[in-house]
Amino acid sequence: MPARGGVDPNGDPAEEGSTAGEAPEEPGGETTPEAPAEPEEPAEPEEPAFEDMDPQELALASARAGFAAYYLTGTVESLGLDPATLDEATLAQLVEQYLPVAVAEADRWLATLDPATLPLAVIPRTECLEEFGCPYRTPCSLFGPPVNHQCYVTDCADAKCRQCPEIFGELVSHLVYKSWCSYVCVQTGTSPPKEVAIGIGVITYFGGQFAGPWCLPP
Repeated sequence: MPARGGVDPNGDPAEEGSTAGEAPEEPGGETTPEAPAEPEEPAEPEEPAFEDMDPQELALASARAGFAAYYLTGTVESLGLDPATLDEATLAQLVEQYLPVAVAEADRWLATLDPATLPLAVIPRTECLEEFGCPYRTPCSLFGPPVNHQCYVTDCADAKCRQCPEIFGELVSHLVYKSWCSYVCVQTGTSPPKEVAIGIGVITYFGGQFAGPWCLPP
């Protein structure tokens, strides 16, 4: 029998508490591995600095878009169309036919106004999303400008433009459109933001779907 603390006949260590075959303990005790860093989320695009734009030009663009949306929806409603016959292709055809007329009428109306009478504090209206289902920020879906851009909703209504003259009265009966939204579109990546289009969007009465915005240059 080997002496205590000695070596047995087979040459194996016999010391009590031997840790043969175990990895040596690292100095300083156990260490906790660092968790991998989480990838950074992409930053949200900056909102348009409307305060850096000419306030009168912005007010005119917003009023122009609002009148055109009101005129377009009122004109289409006055046609007496059967909602059962309408689909996306028909709506697009109606827009292509009447949008230029609506914008021309908006320009005619604006020419009779004193620009100083228009409210200058134009800001994107976040409440249009909750009230009428108008996207707050979206690019043009038709007739968009050939530059990177975003359109911001500046007005919305179920039938009547707040600043527009009485043209259709109570004619708008929501047979085709449930509500409308108007947009001012600005080029992204420029300072100050540059207006590149006005846009018009609608919520259809059948299905309650948003269509647009359909855009025209300033």
